[in-house]
Amino acid sequence: MKSLLSLVFLCLFRINKLGFCLAEEARKANNGVGSPGFTSVTSFGAIGDGKTDDTKAFLKAWEAVCKGGSRGNTKILVPQWKTFMLKPLAFVGPCTSSSISFMIKGNLVAPSYTWYAGRYPTWIHFDSINGLVVTGGGTIDGRGSLWWGHVNNRPSAMKFNNCNGLRISNLRHLNSPRSHVGLSCSKNIEVSDLNMTAPGDSPNTDGIDISNCKKVNIHDSVIATGDDCIAINSGSSDINITGIFCGPGHGISVGSLGVNGDFATVEEVRVKNCTFTHTQNGVRIKTYQNGSGYARKISFMDINMVASENPIIIDQSYHNGGTNGGKGKSSNRYQNCHLAKPKSQTGNGKGVKVSDVRYTRIHGSSASDQAITLNCDADLGCVGIVMDNVNMNSATTGHKVFASCKNAHGSFYDSKVTCLKKYYL
Repeated sequence: MKSLLSLVFLCLFRINKLGFCLAEEARKANNGVGSPGFTSVTSFGAIGDGKTDDTKAFLKAWEAVCKGGSRGNTKILVPQWKTFMLKPLAFVGPCTSSSISFMIKGNLVAPSYTWYAGRYPTWIHFDSINGLVVTGGGTIDGRGSLWWGHVNNRPSAMKFNNCNGLRISNLRHLNSPRSHVGLSCSKNIEVSDLNMTAPGDSPNTDGIDISNCKKVNIHDSVIATGDDCIAINSGSSDINITGIFCGPGHGISVGSLGVNGDFATVEEVRVKNCTFTHTQNGVRIKTYQNGSGYARKISFMDINMVASENPIIIDQSYHNGGTNGGKGKSSNRYQNCHLAKPKSQTGNGKGVKVSDVRYTRIHGSSASDQAITLNCDADLGCVGIVMDNVNMNSATTGHKVFASCKNAHGSFYDSKVTCLKKYYL
């Protein structure tokens, strides 16, 4: 009898231990998602082995959270230590909750093959979701090397359209086929603590593209790609960019504006406390000759150049050779709000007016002797250009740098920009 009781207790102990171990393993697999408010993609069948297609599981998790059907949970969790392969997909609102969080702790990876980007122009698309928060410390890998040099029409890695109150932070973006993050048709956006990496010769791999957005704050990020670190396109205003380390890449650009005769506008842009290292350009404004509209009230302040090839440039005769399907980037139909233009705002071919641009405390080194290029249109010209304490040296020992101004009208103070009329503040 005593031995029978001992056997029973032993069995109960092992069953209890087995249950504890299984619970612990489940907790680890879900990365602690038992806490209130989180819905893990693994709860909807996502595997996370980097090979299995987890697209449907992610969409099921999104449907549950967005529509409020998962016990009121408003946070999707992508667990740490797992890699989820996703085909092109879209997370679409509006959602029941006024705030939805997408916590990416693990890794997202694109398929190991290319697809027709004309049908799926973005790999991961978020649309019409107010109060969206995307963060988590994970990695988003677009596998761009499969596309570069092989496919002309390439998709962007991640796009946010009509997402007011958007917050993006603490993510690593790798090797997008084209631009890494696109922001369009949204307002009140904050982007911070991003690390974006792609080879310096990877085509059109912009870090962040902005179009038709208002009140955007981008700060404290490292962007090293093959094209513009940040591009500010038409319809954008009240844009603040601070604490960006850019390079390699093509710098921070306003434009290109006015492609295909479009009416284009950008205003109230402030770029401050940024460092450009071995970039093709530093701070740039680029417009097409046959467009119309304006780029105005733009400031670049406290900028450090480290062997940037063209530290300061305004180009009103910009021409893109068409390295992505023969079209300039701003003509991408997936980066506009499909808004009808008033008849008075259609392109008239007279050019995009550039005015009220201020450069303050810009120092460092230029990889080219021509450190400043103001190439403005003969009819429009550039007006209200102010250079305040702008001084750079050559990155090559024994060389001197100079400024070139064409149809540029403005003033300078404590700056070696003698092609502008000097103005004492």
